[in-house]
Amino acid sequence: MFRYLEKLASYHSELGVIKGTSFFIGRVLQSNRRINHPKVKFPIHLRPKTTDEKVFVQVFIKNEYDVPLGFVPETIIDGGANIGLASIFFTTKFPKAQIVAIEPDPENAAAVIGNTKHYPNIHVKQAAIWPRQTVAKISDKFGVGKWGIVVEEMDDSDGEEAGEPNTCTIDSIMKEFGWNQIDLLKLDIETAEKQLFSENYMTWLPKVKVIVIELHDWMVPGCSKPFFTAINEAFTRYRFAQTGENIMIHNLDLF
Repeated sequence: MFRYLEKLASYHSELGVIKGTSFFIGRVLQSNRRINHPKVKFPIHLRPKTTDEKVFVQVFIKNEYDVPLGFVPETIIDGGANIGLASIFFTTKFPKAQIVAIEPDPENAAAVIGNTKHYPNIHVKQAAIWPRQTVAKISDKFGVGKWGIVVEEMDDSDGEEAGEPNTCTIDSIMKEFGWNQIDLLKLDIETAEKQLFSENYMTWLPKVKVIVIELHDWMVPGCSKPFFTAINEAFTRYRFAQTGENIMIHNLDLF
């Protein structure tokens, strides 16, 4: 009982008594579809009986991306955007920032577009972040739902299943939008960090000011090793912190 009261209190704190109670009941019934957050300009749409409610709690109740940057970012990449909630959080806090939301799963990407269509500074790309352009397989490999979509590169054994390239690189994003620097790189890419930080990162990683990343060694052992190896190669000075489930790295070379 205490656990439920604690949850209800947290919902009241962030959403107000009426909206917080409504969200609590919706969670019990798995029926939440539309959330009107008092600090967010436009309604947020969730898909009932999916992991969307859990993502909403992470972003807007636990405020996991309300991290101390020490500056106002102008360029943000939301890598692994899911349904766009982190992008909405960032644009609410930093309304002048240009944000690129990148999501590989078609259904999730459609939800990102729906949730961010009123924000002209949020640009949505349906693609998987990868160290090079290639064809990737997208699946709920670990059976954790829409917030755990995994990307794996296809090989010759996949035969005719392979289609057109469906990945993008950090370099290509910077070039497309004319960015010389990424002020905030948020990554929650469900084990793909292992590949992303294993090759071709020195052209873009030194240009990242702050990284906020969730690592997934619990899914695939060793995911974090390439990340920390790359950080130590690309940054001569940096500051490390843990905030909730995320690791935050300040690249002090750019401060």
